[in-house]
Amino acid sequence: MTKSNIPFVGLHAHSVAGSPFDALGYPPEHMDYAYKNGADALALTDHGNMNGLSYQVLRAKKMHAEGKEFKPIFGVEAYFVPSIKEWKEEYEAVKEDKKKARKVISDTDKVSAEDEGASKRKSKNKINSRRHIVLVAINQTGLNNIFKIVSDSHQGDNFYRKPRLDYKLLKEYGDGIIASSACLGGVYAKDYWNNREDGPESVLEAMRATTRRMIDCLGDRWYGELQWNNVPEQHELNKYVIQMHEEFGIELISTADSHYPSAEAWKDRELYKRLGWLGKSKAPEYLKSELPVDVDEMGMELYPKNGDQMWESYKKYSEECGASYDDALIYDSLVKTHWIANERIEDFMPDDTVRLPGFVIPDGETGEQTLIK
Repeated sequence: MTKSNIPFVGLHAHSVAGSPFDALGYPPEHMDYAYKNGADALALTDHGNMNGLSYQVLRAKKMHAEGKEFKPIFGVEAYFVPSIKEWKEEYEAVKEDKKKARKVISDTDKVSAEDEGASKRKSKNKINSRRHIVLVAINQTGLNNIFKIVSDSHQGDNFYRKPRLDYKLLKEYGDGIIASSACLGGVYAKDYWNNREDGPESVLEAMRATTRRMIDCLGDRWYGELQWNNVPEQHELNKYVIQMHEEFGIELISTADSHYPSAEAWKDRELYKRLGWLGKSKAPEYLKSELPVDVDEMGMELYPKNGDQMWESYKKYSEECGASYDDALIYDSLVKTHWIANERIEDFMPDDTVRLPGFVIPDGETGEQTLIK
């Protein structure tokens, strides 16, 4: 088992169980690797669903039976729009323009794979625009609320191509939930991509508005998320997120945003992503190129890292991109994840008590007739 000098827990991770054609490996593989790599906990935050939760629970129970102290953290990387109501109004307006509607609303490919590139650029189309937000449960109340958010996000106007939530739903069911700003496709990233051409102050004003609304929904359970790769825009975004920390006092975390269960699996995941787009007419440009020769060509490492590996990634990629940071601030963003996982998030397993519905059978009906109704 690897020892890490810097305590760290991954609070943003994906598996094939809930992020098909975007992540590789089932939750037990990620958990086993994280444990061997020196971690005592790991979150699972698949895209828009919690399909990996049962895998987490069963593997955690088996690990505990084997004497391995490891904490599963339950969560989701949800799709976010500021207001479903305003989106609906925009949608109806677009539908009235038939030519525009064919271009904007048509969904001929019915793509289920995650298009990373689509979320990492300016939102030219308000109808299709959505951003990422990471939600993890502090306790059973928070888990129940995430269940509710995920369920509601798949219903009615909340679902358009992807399941979505907005500020209204987050405020209503935010109790017991920790949230973070996610990746270059996240909620802060939207403010960055949409306003960068107008200069830093425009980006900051948009991010300030987002920060105020997130604090209104979640209070001190809203975290700014930093990530480490060799994408220059990532470091620009990091600096803006740090500015929100300085202005509003929101805490910062660093995440690996892991997508495959071991350091060696990066190429398998890249190939798997391409399989998800076979036969699709709208395959992203970055997936049409040849497979990278090595992980350095990738410019990122998306496996369940330990604290030392996170620090190495921070140093390596910030130097490659010519970005400088306050080492103490970044160190704190790493160890903060361990504190959140072990001090703020309760040690619990999902309540699996069987609850059967009860109802009164009216006179003149059989139980079967009433149940069907």
